[in-house]
Amino acid sequence: MTFRFALALTVGLILPPWPISTASAAEFPLFRTQELDPHVGNVCYAVSANDVNGDGKLDVVAVTEDAVVWFANPTWEKRVIIQGATEKDNVCLQGHDIDGDGKLDFALGAAWRPSDTKGGGTLQWLRRQGESNAPWQVIPIGSEPTLHRIRWGDVQGTGKKQLLVAPLQGRGTKGPNWGEGQGVRIQVYTVPAHPEKDPWPMEVADSSLHTVHNLQPIDFDGDGRDEILAASWEGVFLLDRDQGGKWSKTKLGTGNQEASPNKGASEIKLGRLANGKRYIATIEPWHGFQVVVYTEPKAGKGLWERQVIDEPLQWGHAVWCSDLDGDGDQELIIGQRDRSKDPKRAPAGPGVLVYDPEPGLNPLTFSRHVIENGGVGTEDLVSADLDDDGRDEIIAGGRSTHNVRIYWNLSTKK
Repeated sequence: MTFRFALALTVGLILPPWPISTASAAEFPLFRTQELDPHVGNVCYAVSANDVNGDGKLDVVAVTEDAVVWFANPTWEKRVIIQGATEKDNVCLQGHDIDGDGKLDFALGAAWRPSDTKGGGTLQWLRRQGESNAPWQVIPIGSEPTLHRIRWGDVQGTGKKQLLVAPLQGRGTKGPNWGEGQGVRIQVYTVPAHPEKDPWPMEVADSSLHTVHNLQPIDFDGDGRDEILAASWEGVFLLDRDQGGKWSKTKLGTGNQEASPNKGASEIKLGRLANGKRYIATIEPWHGFQVVVYTEPKAGKGLWERQVIDEPLQWGHAVWCSDLDGDGDQELIIGQRDRSKDPKRAPAGPGVLVYDPEPGLNPLTFSRHVIENGGVGTEDLVSADLDDDGRDEIIAGGRSTHNVRIYWNLSTKK
């Protein structure tokens, strides 16, 4: 296998009037690019970092239209989990030890047909059988049209994780105004005692929102159980389940309601700062052109304050938050899927951008760093420490570029 290496450009650019600074550019780490696979599939729909073979090292997992593959750390040899075993297209994947045997399994969403709101959308368990190189078993769990994102989180407060499932659209809805009609059924599946043969109990957390492009389970209020952050046509919302099993919905952000035809918010992650404060990062509107940050309301309640920190991207399609430089602030990592159509936009992309929070500035201000410009049409990305040196790397998968890349963090642990 051939690997290609390069130094990623990390240049802070001033883009007034948005709050971007160049103050910390000299302290920001360089990144080295390693291409794991130049053509993993027609589309690399998702990537993740998991210890697939149980050796204590995080491997890279990639999802394509007809396969799930993994690259073994540290040689990065490519191995197949499944191929041709599900209905095209595979679209999302999350790792978890589902049957409690001490070995990693995966939940996988397939039969991805984004405009078919009446059919498709299969959910299955990829069950480990024997060693990591043995064939994996595909066990059906459920189905939902336009099934698009899955996450593991303990929203029930049981100490065990449930499987959260978000279709993109409500059943029977039609474009271009996806905000009309039946809402998206955000589902919570509980792993039964015998998951290989018993039905998986399911409850609906919410069915009022439209075009839910992504979600994040996280203990948002410090009560010991996860809540759900969701990005939708209507904006940014928090879904919370009380001890009695009743769900509530709180609006945190407006999203972009002025854009047309798409509205609202798309990707979403919660970021944390060294001073204890938090921010919510989104792409807006759905499949949008703005990098947006929400900061907590000064009054302590109500809508979070919205800031557009960069535009115009061309089809922003991934968001992650990670402390890449070791200063205690989580940086905002953004994936851009397509090359910009704006001749004045630099970088034109597609690629990977990082926005580094500037300490002590109000409003929250960021320096922008270009990690990749042109080499990956980012469909998905994650950040994780692959070499156990205390610094997170960035892993990205491409749509138009069909590839999987690691961006190695070259800074040393402080």
